Amino acid sequence: MPILLQITLVLAIALLLVPLCKRLNIPSTLGYILTGIIAGSGYFQITNMPELQLQFTQISIFLLLFWLGLQLRPERLTRMSPTIWIMTAILSSVSTLIFAGMIHFILGQSFRASFAIGLAASFSATTLVIQHLNKQDQLATTHGQNSYSILMIQALLSIPFIALIPLLSGIPSTEHGVAYFAVILATFTGLFLSNRYVFQPLYQWIAKSGSHELHIIVALFVTLGLLLLMSVIGVHVYLAALFAGVLLADSDFRPAIESSIKPFLGLFIGLCFISLGLYIDLKDVLQNSLFITLGVLALFSVKFAISLALSRFYQQTWRNSSLLAASLAQAGELSFVLLMIATFEGVIDRALLSPLLLIVVISMLLTPIIYWLLDRQILPRLDRHNHLLATFDTDSSAHISTPILLIGFGRFGQMIARILRQQQQSFSVMDSTIEATHLLAQYDIPFYQADATEPDTLVQAGIRSTDTVIVAIDDIEDSMLIVRHLTWNYPDINIWVRARDRHHAELLQDLGIQHIWRETYHSALNLTEHVLSHLGLETEQAKTAIQRFQAHDNDLLKVQQSSSSIDQARSDHSVLAELAHLFEQDQVLHPIKSDTRALTDRDHNPIDVIRDDLS
Repeated sequence: MPILLQITLVLAIALLLVPLCKRLNIPSTLGYILTGIIAGSGYFQITNMPELQLQFTQISIFLLLFWLGLQLRPERLTRMSPTIWIMTAILSSVSTLIFAGMIHFILGQSFRASFAIGLAASFSATTLVIQHLNKQDQLATTHGQNSYSILMIQALLSIPFIALIPLLSGIPSTEHGVAYFAVILATFTGLFLSNRYVFQPLYQWIAKSGSHELHIIVALFVTLGLLLLMSVIGVHVYLAALFAGVLLADSDFRPAIESSIKPFLGLFIGLCFISLGLYIDLKDVLQNSLFITLGVLALFSVKFAISLALSRFYQQTWRNSSLLAASLAQAGELSFVLLMIATFEGVIDRALLSPLLLIVVISMLLTPIIYWLLDRQILPRLDRHNHLLATFDTDSSAHISTPILLIGFGRFGQMIARILRQQQQSFSVMDSTIEATHLLAQYDIPFYQADATEPDTLVQAGIRSTDTVIVAIDDIEDSMLIVRHLTWNYPDINIWVRARDRHHAELLQDLGIQHIWRETYHSALNLTEHVLSHLGLETEQAKTAIQRFQAHDNDLLKVQQSSSSIDQARSDHSVLAELAHLFEQDQVLHPIKSDTRALTDRDHNPIDVIRDDLS
């Protein structure tokens, strides 16, 4: 089959599978892996040129390592807490020893092969995990940030590990291990110091030229120069790509390089995972099904248990610890890199490569499923059951109730909580997604991780003895369920509600809610008041203008509840149609006059006004 036809068919498969994965809310890396598996499978015979496949793999690994190196900014690594460094070191070393021992004693592999496989299994999937946490909006959470930090440190640890693989192969240039690592250490130290103190002025001079194509030329110059240097001193060439990224990450040139390669970032990652799939033969699933199944179970269980134990040891919550463990329990792209290098160097038998890569791929395919089960199904039930049972007792529930119950502990709710605590008000917090038990317990604030849409949880939280409920969640449907339940069953409770938008406010008004705070409404009013003052109105005039508009808008909101025109706008799902109606109604509100010309003379140039005022 011609080369161009093979490449075209591989791209066609990727164009089908990757969008499908995104539609199913699955990380796109899995789509690229499946593309490689289908293209490289013996059943389809799409790619049948081993030499081309090898070159494709080497290029993709090179690009991936360069991108990983670019993420290893020294200032980012130095800001990581010692706890994260210790956790990563223990996770990597313990899992390496366990997996190496299993391979050596169960499969009878040599010490060198067992150790190389153990090293590969200790790494987790950097790209997959970051993509998945991003899709779940959990990268900024505690477990998300810890996972990201551990993955970055693992990428840094890959430098000595990649250098170690040729040493295991016993080639002549690496017979003297101490001298070999001394050369690597001296080379990298010299490159780092030269990059910091010699090449920085060169980077700055190039950046001032304003030629954007020079950004890529600088990256190519550094990478090819390191390739030449590594080949001269006998170090593996893949380290050149990784360390080139590290050197550029430590320079002022990094933003320019990142912006230049950003359009191709997805291509870099996609090529690597396609090449991973190309080395997997589906026939091995049947021939080595027991080995692959036991390998996936061992990989997940060992790394999950170690990560969970470490996180709990450092006093993370059960939820954060479990999700952190699920994020790190699989193997990843660095595992693929180490296995390929070990195979190229003759450390691992080529017949063992495909089953090992299948274990890597299946562990990655299972990660989103296991994470979803933990995050959405298992942990919410366990947290709600265990937390409520541990916190509440039918005889003591009245003693822990507070006059204020804050439902929702996101950005909006956290600001309310800070002010209430600053004013020494007694309140409790309920949220179904954020685990803040230990944080709020330090300040004697009761926290209930439970779903407020379930009536039983409100009863257990002491709703019967609560005077005020603040509903600060952003989900409109859940907000309406909670408010509707409270107004029907607890009519004497004061209810204050955060409204997402105008339509949400109208629905709340229909329920008779008096205290409604629209999400961006007051911020917009406050900003406009300052703008009017800047444009020439006196402070009191600006305040009066805002107060008049607020009263007018509240009256208009009440009128709109029975307005057929707005109902029509809603049925058309047109925000602009509603805005056009509001503009028409706003014309009845005349502007407050000012003595300054900035607001009275519409044809006057504002720059001329400023110039006249200065004169």
